[in-house]
Amino acid sequence: MTDKLSVTIDSQYHRGQFDDYLAGGKIEYKGKAYYWYAQDNNYGFGWEIEPITDDDWDDISEDEFNKIITLIEKCLYEHKIEYVF
Repeated sequence: MTDKLSVTIDSQYHRGQFDDYLAGGKIEYKGKAYYWYAQDNNYGFGWEIEPITDDDWDDISEDEFNKIITLIEKCLYEHKIEYVF
């Protein structure tokens, strides 16, 4: 991944009734925006991050996708709202 990548976390909050955390945001990469959502159930499994629409992510290779998910997870754990790689 040599192109600039921007991670934006639009929302992140705790749902008391389910005792979990939800987050969502977008990635800007190669001149295109990609949207994602995430959930952390507090049971030690960490954040589960998924694309909102799989079709929108079709032009990203599996290797790039895995690196992007890792970067999103890093931002969530570090409580960053916006990060440029």
